[in-house]
Order: sequence, then C-alpha cells, then structure tokens
Amino acid sequence: MKTESLQTLFAAMLEQQLVEKETRVLDDRRMRESLTTGPKLSDEEKALLIRSPLARYRYQEIQREIAEEISDILERRNIDTRIVPLAAADHAGEQVFSCTGYKVILYEKKQYGIPWLILLQLDKAFQESIHPLTVLRLVDSGGLEWMRGRPDSNGELTASWSHADTDLRERAKQYSLNLEIV
Repeated sequence: MKTESLQTLFAAMLEQQLVEKETRVLDDRRMRESLTTGPKLSDEEKALLIRSPLARYRYQEIQREIAEEISDILERRNIDTRIVPLAAADHAGEQVFSCTGYKVILYEKKQYGIPWLILLQLDKAFQESIHPLTVLRLVDSGGLEWMRGRPDSNGELTASWSHADTDLRERAKQYSLNLEIV
C-alpha cells in the first residue's frame, strides 16, 4: 500500500475518534463500577470505549488501580498468589497444586478428547479480597496462560486445556504458577 493511501486511511480513522468532552459520559465512577460490582458496561458505553482513546486510556488506568488495590489487600492478609514448582499431590487421577489462597486441580480427561480440565478454587479469604467482577489469570513463570476468567460465587473457575502437546503437569513441576488480577 502506498504511503499516501495509508495516510488517508489513518486520517479517516482518527476523524472518527471522540474528543475529550464527549468521553465524560463514561466517568471514573462508572468505569470502576463496571469493573468491580457491576453492572457491566452497556453497548453504548462499550462503543464509546472503542471510539475514544482517552476513555480507553482511563479505563486501563482504573483496571490497574483496582488490581493494585486487590494485590495490596492480598499481601496484607498474607495470601499467596504464587505456587512454587513442586511435585503435586496425586489423588486418583488428579493433580493438586496449592498454596495459601487457592489451589489448582488438574483432571486428565483424554477419554473426552481434551488433555486436561483445570479447576481453580479460591480460599475464602482470597474470595473475600476480590470484587465480584474481578478477572483472574493463571499463568506460569514460563509465560504460558493456563486460564482466564471470573470466579463463580463459590470461588471456582474452570477451563479445558486442548493443547495435547503441552503437559500441564510437567510444566507445573518446572515453573511456578501465578494468579494475576487482570
């Protein structure tokens, strides 16, 4: 594509973006509410985030602030977010990795066409330290994301692992697991 064509395309895209005065419809209080207690963003509010760089920037800043607040609470309560590489406890076909704060259970389910079913269970103290709409991400120190999502009202989050070439049990022996607030 020619340089002139790219400039025209980018100019057209930038013309569609909202200016600061139009983004005040979605204020900090509403953004924080949508990330913590709800309700989630409406379609109109989502459209505003798509069109406004300023609103997107502020939304990301509020996400970071909330994550830092939760991390501080967890630290004050001596709740771990990291499981160091250890041999897992083996209970009838399941592998259990745990620390103070949560545990990860791997169920081998090759008979159903998926190598692993992952269950994340938060301890009560961890669950009480986060907001109902908090998104968590389980990632190993090698950079592999195992799961991401919001825990249910019981403090549980499940995911299936479909990559047969990656043995999560072996990775958990080599890498530490970390539960991040997204």
